[in-house]
Amino acid sequence: MKLKLKIKSGALQFTVFIAVLIALLLAGLVLYAYTFIYMKEQSKGAIENIQIADIGMQSLLEQKELNTDTATIDYHDKENQIIKTHLSQWGVFQKGITTTQFRKKKFTKTAIIGSLIVADKSPTLYLQETHNALTVVGSTKIQGIAYLPKQGVSSGYIAGNSYYGSQLIYGKIEKSSSELPKLEKSFFDAINFYLKEYKINRQEDYINLNSGIKITNSFKEKTKGYYSENPITIENKILSGNMIIKSETSIKIRKTALLNDIILIAPIIEIEDETKGCFQAIASRKIIMGKRCNLSYPSALLLFQDNKNTISENQNYNSLPDNQIFIDTESIIKGNIIYLKTKETADFQTQIVLEKDSKIKGQVYCNGNFEIRGTVSGSVYTRQFTANQAGSIFVNHVYNATIENENVPHLYGGIILEQEPKTVLKWLY
Repeated sequence: MKLKLKIKSGALQFTVFIAVLIALLLAGLVLYAYTFIYMKEQSKGAIENIQIADIGMQSLLEQKELNTDTATIDYHDKENQIIKTHLSQWGVFQKGITTTQFRKKKFTKTAIIGSLIVADKSPTLYLQETHNALTVVGSTKIQGIAYLPKQGVSSGYIAGNSYYGSQLIYGKIEKSSSELPKLEKSFFDAINFYLKEYKINRQEDYINLNSGIKITNSFKEKTKGYYSENPITIENKILSGNMIIKSETSIKIRKTALLNDIILIAPIIEIEDETKGCFQAIASRKIIMGKRCNLSYPSALLLFQDNKNTISENQNYNSLPDNQIFIDTESIIKGNIIYLKTKETADFQTQIVLEKDSKIKGQVYCNGNFEIRGTVSGSVYTRQFTANQAGSIFVNHVYNATIENENVPHLYGGIILEQEPKTVLKWLY
């Protein structure tokens, strides 16, 4: 009898063991299935974060106004999915930031934004209506869509040279207006702020230029910078990212410095021969670029002349006049060259000089006088041309220069003009 009871007890224990084992296996399967589904959902959410970030960036391309606060976009296709966007000025361009979040996973995308330029449909040349015809002389070649004053274009004669081309304009001619296409309305406010008001107020936003050879600040972080009332010389440094360097006097960039994506602000900015990099230079008096420099896309040189204020500084900084961007021989700039002034003046001083064998691949915007002796591949918007030859100044003459639209990408970006679509110029880090 006792033996039978032992058999029954062992069978019961075995049954309980099997039941527990099955329960554990079922629980393991349920846990595995839940974990698999959770990880799949998290992975899918992370992928969607990246994909949906493009929706946020597209909304910034369509956004007309800058905003100081971060905006949240309603996205109803997915629960727990958040899209936040922010559009601000970044030098002569705009900076777009879009952040997507799914549960605890975040993804941030940042980019430099500018106007979309279609090489074969956008103006290669826009010469403001000043009731003076365009005159082409020597080996000049203008190719693409040209917007000209109603007087049109003619051939001319300078220092024994006539026009040697087979056509005056190698492309379509349209009528220009009495004003250049307008810049985005926030542009002037931003440039005024940079030149007159920008300072670093908080210690945590300050970058010590003597802290090391290489300094980087991500565009996903707050903007940092360096400010001085005295002249600044940048040499033997690698500076990259979301930073602004400003001097109330002057900035000189040596060729031993490598600058990427930063902004420089000073009354006078001088770039030494053979300097390389990608940066924006914003000045109020002059910008001097030396020989054989090479600035990659999207770089920018901007000179803003406020005619309402008189210049009291020492005019003898060097031999070049104030209110001029001077680009010396064999230099290449991929990006934008911009000269702006607050009101028109009747002088014939040249505000942008592009020397022989130098090239601009991008956009020139000048509401003053532009003397071109080199090549612009892209587009030129200018009030007037000047040619300083044989001791005389020839107005609206282009002499031995090239303006064309073939040696640029079919689609590229430039400074932001009103009513123009926007595009991403460069993805940031």
